[in-house]
Amino acid sequence: MADSVIDRRQFLKTSAASLAWLYGLNYWGPSAAQAGDEIRFLTVISYIPSSDSELKKQAASFSEEKGMRTNIESIAHLQLPAKVASQVHARSGHDIVALGPGAAELYKDLLSDVSDLAEELGKAHGGWYDFAKDMSIVNEKWKTLPWFYFAYPLVVRSDLMEGVGESKVETYDDLLRAGKKLKAGGHPVGIALGHCLDALISCNCVLGAFGGRYVSEDSKTIVIDSAETARALEYMKKLFEEAMEPEVLSWDDAGNNRHILSGKGSITINSTAIYCLAKDKKMMLDNKPLAELLDHHVPFRGPGGYCSFAPAACLGVWNFAKNIAGAKEFLRYHFSRQNFNNWITAGEGYNMPMLKEFEKNPVWDSDRKYKFAKEFGQTMHIGGWPGKPTMYSNIVANLYIIPDMFAGVATGRKRVPEAIKWAEKEIKQIYAGEKKAKPPKG
Repeated sequence: MADSVIDRRQFLKTSAASLAWLYGLNYWGPSAAQAGDEIRFLTVISYIPSSDSELKKQAASFSEEKGMRTNIESIAHLQLPAKVASQVHARSGHDIVALGPGAAELYKDLLSDVSDLAEELGKAHGGWYDFAKDMSIVNEKWKTLPWFYFAYPLVVRSDLMEGVGESKVETYDDLLRAGKKLKAGGHPVGIALGHCLDALISCNCVLGAFGGRYVSEDSKTIVIDSAETARALEYMKKLFEEAMEPEVLSWDDAGNNRHILSGKGSITINSTAIYCLAKDKKMMLDNKPLAELLDHHVPFRGPGGYCSFAPAACLGVWNFAKNIAGAKEFLRYHFSRQNFNNWITAGEGYNMPMLKEFEKNPVWDSDRKYKFAKEFGQTMHIGGWPGKPTMYSNIVANLYIIPDMFAGVATGRKRVPEAIKWAEKEIKQIYAGEKKAKPPKG
């Protein structure tokens, strides 16, 4: 089960890396779309099996109502990049494909314009979040439909907090103060600083909350050399030395899961997967259900305000698809009020919507541990913020520039000015097209 949790989250990181790696291929022009009586939808196997079941149920209902066969093909996340690449080269394949945040720009010449549908859905369902628009709009056209993201809240052992006389941790100052006490009691904080998705999320959260950015709103100008970045790095060094243990430097995406599930860890930044696993497996700790000891909160507030990051998925319709009209009609059906709410409910709150209306789904009130979700979207960002996700921001993530900058300072290998200058040089080379992403492993 733990591996499934990691696979689910790893999918979007691997997809983003693959998009960056594949960027720059010379494509042929798109072929004319052909009409068809079948819709083929390619996605990845969900961490929540009932989520996949609901999607397939909707496809079956749509097929019956419209007389148009709709097939959902779910594959392992590591297979998706190669599958997408082969379809791009062949200009043939599925009608609808699940893609990562940078896909709209990457495949802008190969994706159908879905602006009419995106705008229709936005008007019907309370509007799209700005980060969703940033992910999907290229040259004023919607090239993908934002589908879902999975939030990375604080995961907190509330009983350990009470044990050291602390209540809810709201600011990074609170975290440092409480973290010292927790570590002294044998329960350190765990913020990943290695080469994994969790480190990318956490380090960008810290950087943003302290007011730091690595690229400006124009998605081109590199602005990482700032007093705000310096303060974020200085803070992380203190947190690492006073509240954490060196193992965070080598964590993969299972690291903070193990940290909390073992009973040793006190606080981390992660998806709700830790809680779901503890609940589903009925894990016990000191004769108490571990799930009952866990809580979730929106990530900390820093001098620059609240800042959250999370992986996100979008849906694209190839402009070489055989059934573009049918594909768009099924997406309209899937995003209808009843169907999309049913899909969110089936996903047990794991599939976070980017259309604001769907945050009213009862699933967020069915379990008090999910109440953070109603606030998360207001603080949420994706890679490349405050600019848009691009092939370059994907490469910055793929090469772990931000986590390596933080780790260098935390361990004392680099002084703050040296770490910032190193990161600035690396990022400028990436945005100048001088550095490419590493091919995904697996």
